[in-house]
Amino acid sequence: MPDTKIAIRPERIVTWEQWQAGRAERRRVGNLVAPKNIRRKKSEGDEYLRETYDGERGPPFNKPFDPSADEK
Repeated sequence: MPDTKIAIRPERIVTWEQWQAGRAERRRVGNLVAPKNIRRKKSEGDEYLRETYDGERGPPFNKPFDPSADEK
């Protein structure tokens, strides 16, 4: 890991569950001021996206993020 001048503060460490809860709250508040679904209907990368995500343009929004999915 590269050296950094940023101080690491252990009291600011959050668990994965705490981060997810915070993200859910930020999304809820964001939905109050902007449309819930802003995904484009069509784009240049559609063919690649649909191949990658089983016919969809991206991963579903309604599932919690799973970092281990990238390791598969």
